[in-house]
Amino acid sequence: MDHNDKSERIARLGDVAVADRKKILNPNLADREKASGPMPVLLVLAAGKGTRFGSAPKCAQLVCGVPLARHTIDAFRRFSPSPVICVVGYEHETVAAALGNDVIQILSDNPVGGTGYAAFEAFSVPWLLEANPLLVIAMGDRIIPEKIFRQICAVHFVGNREADLTFLTAVHPPPANKGKGRILRGPDGTVVGIAEQRDIDAIQDAEQRMALDSISECNCPLYVIRARVLHSVLQGITNANAQRQFYITDIIGALAGESGKIRTLTVEPADPLYALLATDVTHPGDLTKLESVLAQTISAPRVSHISEIHDAAQTITLNRPQAQVAAIARQISESVATAAREEFGFDPDKPVAIGMAGGRFRIAFMHPDMGRFYGPAWQMPIGAGSPEGDEQVLIIAQCSYDRFIHLFPTNAKYRQNAGAIPATTPEMFPDAEVIDWHSYEVHGTRMSENLLAQLGYIGDADLQRMREAGQPLPPESSWVAANMRHPFPLVCNALVSIRTLRKEPFAQAVEQTLGAKSFPGLRVICAGNIPQGGFSSSSAVTVAAQNAISALFDLRIPPDMLVSLACQAEYGTGVRAGSLDQATEQKGLPGVGTLISSNPRDNYRVLATYPVPTERFKIIFPYSVERDKETWRWSWGVYGRTTDAAQLTPGEIRKLTGKAAEIAAILLHLPLETDFFKQIESDLLDDGLLSLENRRWITMLLRQLPMLIAKDELRALLSQHRGWYVSQLMESEGLPAETAACKADATFSSLLAGWRNPAFARTTPEGKSVAECGVPLRSMVAYLFAEVARNFRLIHNTDQWIHWVTWSQRGDRCVEIDPEALPERAQLEQPNDWEMSCSGPDLLNLWLDRFGARRFDYQSGLGDAQLDPDHPPVIELIEGACFFRGLALIDLAEAMLKRAFGADAVAVRINGAGQGDYFQVHIDTQKANVDDVKRFIRRAFYRRFGLNPNPEFVEVHPGGGAFGVRLSRYDMLAELADELARRAQLPASAQQRGVAFHG
Repeated sequence: MDHNDKSERIARLGDVAVADRKKILNPNLADREKASGPMPVLLVLAAGKGTRFGSAPKCAQLVCGVPLARHTIDAFRRFSPSPVICVVGYEHETVAAALGNDVIQILSDNPVGGTGYAAFEAFSVPWLLEANPLLVIAMGDRIIPEKIFRQICAVHFVGNREADLTFLTAVHPPPANKGKGRILRGPDGTVVGIAEQRDIDAIQDAEQRMALDSISECNCPLYVIRARVLHSVLQGITNANAQRQFYITDIIGALAGESGKIRTLTVEPADPLYALLATDVTHPGDLTKLESVLAQTISAPRVSHISEIHDAAQTITLNRPQAQVAAIARQISESVATAAREEFGFDPDKPVAIGMAGGRFRIAFMHPDMGRFYGPAWQMPIGAGSPEGDEQVLIIAQCSYDRFIHLFPTNAKYRQNAGAIPATTPEMFPDAEVIDWHSYEVHGTRMSENLLAQLGYIGDADLQRMREAGQPLPPESSWVAANMRHPFPLVCNALVSIRTLRKEPFAQAVEQTLGAKSFPGLRVICAGNIPQGGFSSSSAVTVAAQNAISALFDLRIPPDMLVSLACQAEYGTGVRAGSLDQATEQKGLPGVGTLISSNPRDNYRVLATYPVPTERFKIIFPYSVERDKETWRWSWGVYGRTTDAAQLTPGEIRKLTGKAAEIAAILLHLPLETDFFKQIESDLLDDGLLSLENRRWITMLLRQLPMLIAKDELRALLSQHRGWYVSQLMESEGLPAETAACKADATFSSLLAGWRNPAFARTTPEGKSVAECGVPLRSMVAYLFAEVARNFRLIHNTDQWIHWVTWSQRGDRCVEIDPEALPERAQLEQPNDWEMSCSGPDLLNLWLDRFGARRFDYQSGLGDAQLDPDHPPVIELIEGACFFRGLALIDLAEAMLKRAFGADAVAVRINGAGQGDYFQVHIDTQKANVDDVKRFIRRAFYRRFGLNPNPEFVEVHPGGGAFGVRLSRYDMLAELADELARRAQLPASAQQRGVAFHG
């Protein structure tokens, strides 16, 4: 049948309409959201066009800032938590976006078939007939208030028997009744049908036509009916009318003919809601009238209030798992309650902003996102996996108007030294010399250290004085160096980083809102608890804070710029890496593990999407020890405790390795408009193998880098390349010579800041232990090339997963341990007599000594003789390539696991930045059982070394990207939380399985 042919034959609806699951645009939501209990389900008919609205669909027109049909949906949500089904047709993508992602959407195959046709297509949702819920049917071009939903459903159940149909009528004295369907009643007052205006006009008998025209009780399209009753009666209605359409109103006559029980709810002109219910939207001008009526009905402030809540909820729920939405709703409610209990000082009638960011799970590619290398990473955003989850950072911010920054972390771990600091100190306002990440690092680090000192933490200078005086040192938890990831320096760096926006269109807005003379101060409450150790918890705080600040002050900073600013901010807290993590947290999509470029020039684009063999390989996340505070004890002497030790501290190592590629790029005269990974990107994306030409290129680069160079020698060597770097800045950035020289000096100073001349030890192939002082630059840069090569081999050869993860971990190894030299599994799981005299780090050292552990040889395979350009090595198999982010404790765990389950059954990988915290254990489930591996870790690792992590193993869950929303009043937060909880529509016990690798 040609659905656009008005002369088409008369037919029964059941003969021409099809309910087909394929019509559901979001079947996953339809499967997840099902009717349950007595609460009704809403069906919105929104398939039509609206002939007088041009190309714009009528139901998506904005009324008080909210799409027309969404007003009805939101009102219903306040009445019932049940699913909402919408039938869409004309411009369905636009309509679907306006209706929201919490609505089950059915795409009509005949948008001009009439309301009856559209209603029948709703049965494309299979459970409608199975569950037989009470259906409330509304039109997409009307606004139905919550009160009417309650009243009409109450009428439906009046008396001893549920009605077969209840519908809404309104009294319209002539001529206001013109164009409306008239209610036809029998002599006893029972409803017998509806006469549509077009059909009345077609009646030839003038007297009959006038009688019908004079009826003042008219249809106000809202119907309540059981799903099975509707399905049955719809099949028999026909299109025997002037428009050849299937009217849903015909079900009234059909049910009346079957002596069905029909009830009505009638509104009179005196009813407060009458004007709203009686307003038709047939012309664009009617929208203005409707807005006025809506404002008069529920008050203009309330209309604006509803619009804000709707917009904020839409932003928050977009592309976000329901479990995470439910958790956000709970976090908002709990934060509001905490603020009230602690008398934190939020002003109920002042604007407020919410910023949120989850962590990220890096599947593969550790560390190659460093500046000037800009390799990719395979990762995805994570968040709370249940309504009770806290695996995301939520920040609520409001102006304090006292020129202080107040911070209250709900995480008790950081609460002891929280409070308030002055917001007007000079270091909070970076001067004109802070022009890039390098110069910001110096400024932000100094600010963070001073800020922590204000909060009562003890700095390096004070610690040194205590040592010299022979005084006992306080615990590391009170040191400045161990608390650079405290929420206070993270939030303050987020703010200060935004202040470096000195170009329009942001410069004026930033100066007027965040400037030294204008900034009113800030009140921040910070909730959430992303596990520390490779899940980018500190990045999440920074990203959430910047989203909140941008929203609160209406700066409208675009996502890519927020990514860059967040990365810059973290340079001020001791993190020296690329912006991949911030990009994933800001822009990532839930459940999508993608290979993302870390290059800012690429705008962090997706390079490729590869399947992850989750059925065969699982990843669990056991714990080691706390990075920065405990790492040095468990490193077998690789890391120093403080900056007066011979060895570098873990933080110094991260600073040094994070700058290695930038230093190498200058020494090798790599032009500023390109980066190392760009040269080999297409080669590896193609088949995962480096061509002979690219292997030769990498080999030649490495040969030009020093294998070991003292810091002072490196400073002198860099200075020889200053002229070249200045000319590059002038050429690539168009800077005048003086400005370029200043920027070059700031860059060189930054590259050498934050670390001392390193001291390392290694074991040569001959078994000789060698102590060396200096930067093993060749090894560090070789690692970056080897890591991307190894991981591309992994994603192109997933059957070799364990093999390539093991090779990848080789680049973050402190010590070499032969698994076969260890006792058998049974002995590993039990304490041994020779262990009884030791515990903790001393026991680790005993194990390493007893079983012949060797210092990792980070120079292996990197001598000039082995790097022959004529016969270049296989880059991924260079044994010595190292990034110095490992931990001896994790190396022993790897050897134990391989001894217990087999070298090809399990592999260990540090997680994220490494050096401790949580780490990854990859399991080939064809060769080892996940629960068995967990039991082994508990017995052989946790129990042996006295480790009691909480949780024992982290599970990761998909999360949506970051957001920032603003509300005009703080006291709207409770309603926003309620709205989010309604949209989440999850029972309190709902859980979402870990999806990345293990659940």
